[in-house]
Amino acid sequence: MNKIFFLIPIIALIGSTLFLIQQRPTADLENLVPVTFEQYQNCTEKIPSDYPCRQSQEFIDTYYLFQNQTYTPQAPEGCKQYIVYSRFFSQSDYEINFFQYFEMCYINEKVREIANSNECFFKNYYAPKYLLCGGFDIYAYPPYTPFSIGN
Repeated sequence: MNKIFFLIPIIALIGSTLFLIQQRPTADLENLVPVTFEQYQNCTEKIPSDYPCRQSQEFIDTYYLFQNQTYTPQAPEGCKQYIVYSRFFSQSDYEINFFQYFEMCYINEKVREIANSNECFFKNYYAPKYLLCGGFDIYAYPPYTPFSIGN
């Protein structure tokens, strides 16, 4: 009888712990494939930079908005932290998203909204450089974007 009184609280504790773990919200964005700085650099070097639509005013406007969102003093703290982090570790086998700075800067909702506003920018610049090379491949395809980078 005493064993039952001892086991009931332990079982309840284990059950409530499992319940809380399952109810914990998961991050909206996941770095599905961890990428090192070396892998990232090798990947981005293979991205073609000559595509006709990059001269369009829409592409230029979108690129300007993207730069303002990620490389100005008004950029989110994650961008500032990523720039500092990448300066120290860019020639190493450290992961580009180790502290989630890359994600907080380049994969956040506002930046993805800007990137999704122009098909040329998304398909030729943003998706290859930040989603595919950065290890966030899933966000380069519908339903996360209206564009399909396959065509």
